[in-house]
Amino acid sequence: MNNFKKVGVSALAGSLVAFAANAGELSVSGTANLTYTSEEIGPTASSANNDGNPFGHASDVTFNGSGDMNGMTVSFFAQLDAGGAGYASNSISMDMGDMGKIKFDQGVGGNGVESIDDKSPTAWEESWDGIAAGDGLSTTGSQNVFTYTATFAGFGVNAAWDTEIDDARTADGTTSANNTTSVDGSNTSFAITNATLVDGLDFGVGMGETDIKDGSSTTNDIETIIGYANYTVGPVTLGYTQGEQSGGTVGHDMHAMEAYGIVFNVNENLSVSFNNHEVKYKKTSGTGTTVNKDMSSDKDGIAIAYSMGGASVKIQTNEASGNSTSSTYSEDRTEVNLSLAF
Repeated sequence: MNNFKKVGVSALAGSLVAFAANAGELSVSGTANLTYTSEEIGPTASSANNDGNPFGHASDVTFNGSGDMNGMTVSFFAQLDAGGAGYASNSISMDMGDMGKIKFDQGVGGNGVESIDDKSPTAWEESWDGIAAGDGLSTTGSQNVFTYTATFAGFGVNAAWDTEIDDARTADGTTSANNTTSVDGSNTSFAITNATLVDGLDFGVGMGETDIKDGSSTTNDIETIIGYANYTVGPVTLGYTQGEQSGGTVGHDMHAMEAYGIVFNVNENLSVSFNNHEVKYKKTSGTGTTVNKDMSSDKDGIAIAYSMGGASVKIQTNEASGNSTSSTYSEDRTEVNLSLAF
């Protein structure tokens, strides 16, 4: 009887060991943020300013899972939003080693040409972050994107196909409804980068094309090209990004963007930066007010970031003058952020 029990326990233990050897891994992390934000918008400040509660809070919980499948690594990423109502973003990927990685992305972003949309070095956010004028290059959506990333001879490749640029996230076993907006279509893009060819130099170029579905009378196909170069010498990093975008709303010719930044890492915990971002808008025809001919938007940003283990304090002030419709538009925005990571 005792021998039978021993055999049974040994067999069970062996089964558990075998199961554990084939089981995937799961890690959980998260952040909590407390912010203070002040904002002034002109020239109609009295009607446009946000004069309500300046304090904000956000938190998220992130799950990362991975497992082995015939020598390849399958990974899952999911981030829950502050309210816990559902996924803020999620993705599933298959790492094939030297052959690269395939991923399906819903909301994570940073795919294809979007991965280098503004690579100017900064201590925290870009100089256009939180500014209504934006970065000048239209986004292509990030809800249902297939990506391929790989490294060949030191060059990184990031290619993306956005199946429906304006569709909502689609759950498993379902399809999305027909999109009736004027920006419905698909997007393909890629970026090629290198950070090993020259010591201290990180550079890259990317291109993208959005094919608008037939039947749209207000939107043309969109073409985007972006290039950047960053160079690090000791504690200082300098960077420059340039991009152009043509197409979009009928009658618009091109948006041209230039950005540069400099970061000084005072020590391992403290960094300061200055950034500038300029967009020039052109319009070829039409009388609408969406974009006036030869308008420009100029944005400056100063950021300070200090880390203390899992906690960090960041301060950023951004100033903008002009936008796509007005040369007198102005916006000043300052944000103080206390972040806790766990």
